[in-house]
Amino acid sequence: MLNKRVLLIAPTLISEAPITLAMLSAVLKEEGFEVATAVNTFKKPMRIQDFVAAAKRFNASIVGINMLTFEVLFVYELIKGLKKNGIFVIVGGPHPTDCPQEVLNAGADVVIQGEGEEVLRKVVQAYPSMPRGIMNRERPIDPAELPYPDLEVFDKDLFMGDDGLVKGFHRIYTSRGCPGRCTFCDWQVFKQNIKFYPVPMVIDEIQSRVQRYGITSFSIADDCFTMNKPRVYEFCKQISKIKPKVIWRANSRANLVDADMLRAMRQAGCHLIAFGFESGDAETLKRVKKHVTVEQNIKAAWMAHAEGLQVYGCMMTGFPWETPKHVQSNIDFIHKTWEAVSLYQVSGSLMPFPGSEIYQEYAKEYGFEEYWLKPEHQKAGIQIYQNAINPLAVSTFYQRYFFDDTYIQEERFFRYSDAYKQKVREMAEEIGKHNLQFMFNGKPIKRELYIALSKLSMKVYDINPRLEMAIGGRLYHGGRSSVENLRDKRRGFVKDQKNVS
Repeated sequence: MLNKRVLLIAPTLISEAPITLAMLSAVLKEEGFEVATAVNTFKKPMRIQDFVAAAKRFNASIVGINMLTFEVLFVYELIKGLKKNGIFVIVGGPHPTDCPQEVLNAGADVVIQGEGEEVLRKVVQAYPSMPRGIMNRERPIDPAELPYPDLEVFDKDLFMGDDGLVKGFHRIYTSRGCPGRCTFCDWQVFKQNIKFYPVPMVIDEIQSRVQRYGITSFSIADDCFTMNKPRVYEFCKQISKIKPKVIWRANSRANLVDADMLRAMRQAGCHLIAFGFESGDAETLKRVKKHVTVEQNIKAAWMAHAEGLQVYGCMMTGFPWETPKHVQSNIDFIHKTWEAVSLYQVSGSLMPFPGSEIYQEYAKEYGFEEYWLKPEHQKAGIQIYQNAINPLAVSTFYQRYFFDDTYIQEERFFRYSDAYKQKVREMAEEIGKHNLQFMFNGKPIKRELYIALSKLSMKVYDINPRLEMAIGGRLYHGGRSSVENLRDKRRGFVKDQKNVS
């Protein structure tokens, strides 16, 4: 009798339930498979032998791995460990989409490029006679044809917060894809095949999670929620009917909102909107193909603020063409939107993902081709300290509370002048002052203390970049609550709800 048991693995350390695995589990169960998950979490970090042991305990004949460009050498060793035990290994996700042959050469039986649900369905239907190779979808996925995510596949205790709510279950997708083709973004998984889930399907899923899990605050996980204006209004109309009332937040581009839309969103329970401003410099916006102007970014921030929404601003720097003048433009932008934006992103140093145009253009020139295969570049991600078991060992106080400029100061990928790095420091300080003002509203003494400690941290870093990390790393006792609270406050979510990771 055919063994129809699949273990789905998320090997990268995370703090919330990965909804992508729940989507795949639902498809597998439709095909008659039993499914379990093994997720690498801060509550229960897993080594290679732990994942292999989990597969053996479950008696899995198939293991599916969701792979990012993050600690790929760990994943390749994991694949070897699974194959030694005779397990059929399927690998999908952003990195296999960008580097499918590399993943196949590492030992995977099947590599899935792009959206995985329907391809995975075909693979398991053909199992065990499925030939080894690279697969991608033959036709665009219609979200209306997909089952609801299978949230019951997770060990909820791994993601349970102090309030009893399960972190990650608040994430809802209403669409796939993005209209942009920004050069710093790896948009190859969905490409520009924008697809929308039917609004009634989304509302039904939200209502279900309210009733089953007690969630009343949701994150719309779409790359850009506001792509279809009539659909935004229909969503707002329908979500307003959910009982008990829910609040939510969403992502957008500055050129795809107007005052009426933002007002409708706020009236329907939206409390925060995140904009990908990226830069306050006109040249940088043009070169990254953002197709948004500085003026549009400023206008969007103030419009959202005027309609009563918190604004989360995503800013980037570290582009190889930039000079101190470009960074000064960012600082000027921050000052022009100071009162409109609640929080600015603090992990905006450029990360050249393999599927991005930035990588293709500059990897050879700067010598970081296939950097993800080098031991010194393992764990490379845009949020350095948030991805570490011991955050104090990989970051300084100012990088956690002002701006994480590690890749720039250490020139991990690109080379920068001393003047440029100093100007980035100035930008970091302005972001920090702004964010701490919001985070410690009504607590001026605490705010000034954190600013002073961050400035001291900068001075220590200049003397010895590793000194504070060495001391902090030894003193760290493994608790992550302060780091998680810091992240939540920066997103502006703690004020309105608790079940956010």
